Amino acid sequence: MMKTRGSGNHSPNDRPPNDRPPDEAAVDRREATTPGDGLAAPADAAGTDSTAPAQDAPAPGDDRSAQLAEAQAKITENWDLFLRARADLENYRRRMERDIGATIRRGKRDLLTRLLDVLDALDRAAAWEAGLGASGATDAAGTAGAVLIRRLLLKVLTDEGVAPIECLGQPFDPAAHEAVDVRTDAAAQGPTITGELQKGYTYEDEVIRPARVQVTQSPG
Repeated sequence: MMKTRGSGNHSPNDRPPNDRPPDEAAVDRREATTPGDGLAAPADAAGTDSTAPAQDAPAPGDDRSAQLAEAQAKITENWDLFLRARADLENYRRRMERDIGATIRRGKRDLLTRLLDVLDALDRAAAWEAGLGASGATDAAGTAGAVLIRRLLLKVLTDEGVAPIECLGQPFDPAAHEAVDVRTDAAAQGPTITGELQKGYTYEDEVIRPARVQVTQSPG
């Protein structure tokens, strides 16, 4: 007797293989993907955990300390360079001031030396005029004019720091005096200036022209 298609007389074994309940299919998939008993999980290729930190890597704090030390050394070096540069500049400034002062001093000295020749001429003119007055001549106005000019010129020189060297009666000093005549005298205690042939002058305590003098000394 033939069975009809719509009949409900089917046994559980007659169910198609793919027509199993969902729970059974999930169990089969877990068994297929789960390692068997006694099998170890695959180890890392390097033999260590890839997430573990490297042992030789420097700590961030050590790197910052090294950078700080380097910066401090650079600051010290730059400060030393600054101090040296400032000292060199100060030495250069002082040297320039000294050189400029010496140049000005030499220029003034040359000028004043030339003025001394004028003063000498006035001295000779005044002496000549004085001689005329002693002989009874009537050139008193000329004498007074020469004396006045000499006085004015001497004032200019004095204002610039020029001063005459006192000679008469002073011991002979080769740094300030030039002996052009030497005489002997038993009463002389030592080389003494007894005559002045040409005045000497100093400029700011420096001899710019020695006095030409006559010296008297004891015999021998």
